[in-house]
Amino acid sequence: MPRLTTATISLELLQDCLGTLEQLTTGITNLGVEASSNPLQAPRVRVLLEDLLTSLQNCENDLGTYEGGLFDL
Repeated sequence: MPRLTTATISLELLQDCLGTLEQLTTGITNLGVEASSNPLQAPRVRVLLEDLLTSLQNCENDLGTYEGGLFDL
């Protein structure tokens, strides 16, 4: 991910968020498809999803946004 510049930081941050969201969507979908055909992989994918949600919740709490458990599995 490139460094943010001060001139257009909000636009650059939005672009980074959208690009990352696309990569996450593709990656998670691919993992889900693979794990559905190989059930032994499913627990690892579930751990990854839980870790991603925990990281997201921790960041939201640090920034003071979306207090609470919006993403409880």
